[in-house]
Amino acid sequence: MFVKNVHLNDFQNEEHYGFHTYVADLVNEFSPAFLRVDTQFNAYKQLLPDENKALDQVQKSVFTAKLDEGDRARDKPILGFFKVVKGQLHHFNPAVSAAAYGVDVINESFNGITRLPYEKETVAITKWLETIRTSSFDVNLLGAADWLNEIEAKNNAFAELKKGRFAEEDLKTNLRMKDVRNDVDDAYDAIVDRINAFITIEGDAQYAAFVNKLNNRIDSFTLTLAQRQGRNKKAAETTAK
Repeated sequence: MFVKNVHLNDFQNEEHYGFHTYVADLVNEFSPAFLRVDTQFNAYKQLLPDENKALDQVQKSVFTAKLDEGDRARDKPILGFFKVVKGQLHHFNPAVSAAAYGVDVINESFNGITRLPYEKETVAITKWLETIRTSSFDVNLLGAADWLNEIEAKNNAFAELKKGRFAEEDLKTNLRMKDVRNDVDDAYDAIVDRINAFITIEGDAQYAAFVNKLNNRIDSFTLTLAQRQGRNKKAAETTAK
């Protein structure tokens, strides 16, 4: 039994902070020393007050929700495209796997693109699109051309949104929130990676109770995300009609 993966990027800000405060409480319940994550947990817990402060500022911002939603909307197809390409690296057709490899090399050179600050991400996506389209034959062979059109549309939509009449302080606040979230997620990953490594080497006897509780909470959040995405999809289909 290992700690499950969780799509932290899809969490709304309140959900994100709520999840991490639960994790912090859970680690304290079992003891960082018992879990053998003292160093990792110390770094993690020091970041949570920063996220709490950023969240408080974000909640007071009029424009934050739109920016946050627009940013996540453009991140989703990019991450999806990267996964689609990875999934075809071992395709039974050598031509397809070779095409996937060529595209994946480009993707890897832009690894972490969705974690960049707003302005830098907009520029990076544009540059990535220019680069990836030099391999249009490979992209078409993978049947993934539509992904590029979707990514470009979402990136352009975000750029237009950001050009709107947003107060400078609102932009700084939401930018800080994204940076803090990334830092907290990295610290969380360090804890999980260490625990999963111990489980791989020694088995899960020492960690089973902790992992079970954490996985139950992850399942709960995953269900909430799935339900929200389902409602959003239904609403979009209704609007389209």
